[in-house]
Amino acid sequence: MSRPVQEREQAPDQQRDERFESQRPRLMALAYRRLGSVAEAEDIVSEAWLRWSAARNVENHAAFLATVVSRLCADHLKSAHTRKVCYVGTLVPEDALQSSDEPHELVGDEEALRGRMTWLLERLGPAERAVLLLRRAFDYSHREIAAALGISEAYSRKLYGRACGRLAAGRSRYTPAPTERTELTRRFLAASRGGELKPLERLLATAMAA
Repeated sequence: MSRPVQEREQAPDQQRDERFESQRPRLMALAYRRLGSVAEAEDIVSEAWLRWSAARNVENHAAFLATVVSRLCADHLKSAHTRKVCYVGTLVPEDALQSSDEPHELVGDEEALRGRMTWLLERLGPAERAVLLLRRAFDYSHREIAAALGISEAYSRKLYGRACGRLAAGRSRYTPAPTERTELTRRFLAASRGGELKPLERLLATAMAA
């Protein structure tokens, strides 16, 4: 008699495992699309399993798991420590870089970064520069940019397109003040090295309002 009882006690856990495993490929694909990293996607799915294990009375397990993974990905992307600085090759064209410049060296070389900030300041206005930096260097969504700068998502997209066009044209349009360049470089370094994004957001928003 004890055997059937034991099987009945294990059945819910076994069913729970099977439901999760049936959704694993879909969850991995969802996390990978959001994060662009297999390793990070695997971490997210593992965390989703922990949430699933603790959940009770879930009516739609597929919807529940998809929602959990989406929220975990969103939290991961919002974490300052996981934002990927992709400045070289995306903000400044290759012909503006010296041959020795490498992406992993950029943030560590303050003088080199100051030169690239000068290049941006000469070509973009405050609003275009703010959107481009947050979008490309820190992977902000247009919704996050809109919230940080106090603008609409539609205007953020418009500014981003304009900024890309003006960088492609490569024409200098402004003469930046040395203090402006120094402060922008300092805040950018603090954001990329230590995750201090709010001061950078405030600096960019203030420049837009000036």
